[in-house]
Amino acid sequence: MADLHTHSVQEAVNATVGGKWTVSTAGTAGSSADVANTSHKLLLGSTSTLGVYSAVEIYYNFTTSETNVNASNDLLIPANTQFFITVPRGLGNTVYFNFNSTSTTTGAVRIVEI
Repeated sequence: MADLHTHSVQEAVNATVGGKWTVSTAGTAGSSADVANTSHKLLLGSTSTLGVYSAVEIYYNFTTSETNVNASNDLLIPANTQFFITVPRGLGNTVYFNFNSTSTTTGAVRIVEI
C-alpha cells in the first residue's frame, strides 16, 4: 500500500485539480552535446498540471533545484507533441521542470502552468 503521507491530496487520489491557465514565455531546449545546456523552469507554487509542447524531442525531470537532465534515466517527450503532466507536488513548494534536447538540434518548448 502506498504511503499517502508523502503525496499531496491530489496525488494520493490521482486527481487533477483545475486552476489558473498561466502561459509562460517559450523556453529553448538546449543541445544535448552538453548536459549543462539543460533549461530550468521554476514552477509557480500553485501549478498542479503542466502543459508542454516541444518542437524537438526532449528529456525532462522534476526536481527541487536546478538539475541537469540525465539521458540514461529521465523521461522523454516526443517532438511536435502536446502533453499534460501532473506536477509532483510531493516534492514541496519549490519544483523545477528541467529539460534538454535529446540531440544537438535545439528548439522551442512551450509551457502552460495550470
